[in-house]
Amino acid sequence: STQSTGDNITVEDHDMLERNGWTREVVQERLRIWKKNIPEEDLTLYKIFGEFDNVSAVEFYNAQVNDQYRAEWDRSVSSLYVVDNITNNREIVYWATKFPFPLKDRDYVFERTHAMSDEQISISSRSITHKAKPVFGNFVRVFKYGSKLVIRSRSSDLYEKGMSYCLTYYDDFGMPIPSQVKDKLANAKIPEFLEKVHDAAHFLGETGKLYVPYPDPPKR
Repeated sequence: STQSTGDNITVEDHDMLERNGWTREVVQERLRIWKKNIPEEDLTLYKIFGEFDNVSAVEFYNAQVNDQYRAEWDRSVSSLYVVDNITNNREIVYWATKFPFPLKDRDYVFERTHAMSDEQISISSRSITHKAKPVFGNFVRVFKYGSKLVIRSRSSDLYEKGMSYCLTYYDDFGMPIPSQVKDKLANAKIPEFLEKVHDAAHFLGETGKLYVPYPDPPKR
């Protein structure tokens, strides 16, 4: 399974990444994209490392989990909401997203888990089936999707400005897409999306519209 494919590496150690089959695809000022193919599962894993100076780990986290606000700033979202709260740090989420013509729009049902320590926050998502959200004709349902985002503060305070992140994910789009097309999509869309997350995090921080991070906020 993808748990054994090196997706537990969350620090940009070039030797370790290359030993585990990762190759660096994109280098930009604020992010690097690494890629790994898993032929036996017909999957491509992407791993993105980046950092921002002017937002905090808590703000970046909030931009990712404030689904109502994401539906405003992410134009590709046609629907995004929590279907079921399982515990205070686990929920089932429904997400429908617009794809460029001629591709059909996609939808996802996934379980999202949050974890927090004094040094970092992580969000893990994986696709599941759920009786409340059967496959719906207008969308292609994506059954192979997973992501893990680890957000770290530069200091020991998650509320301080200055953070770095590692995002690892796979997404098969619910249909076979040639790998060069998938790479082109990923290499263009990932940096654009993460810049938008940054802008959303900055806005949430400026306006003070932050949820109390859960399970428990670190002591300030």
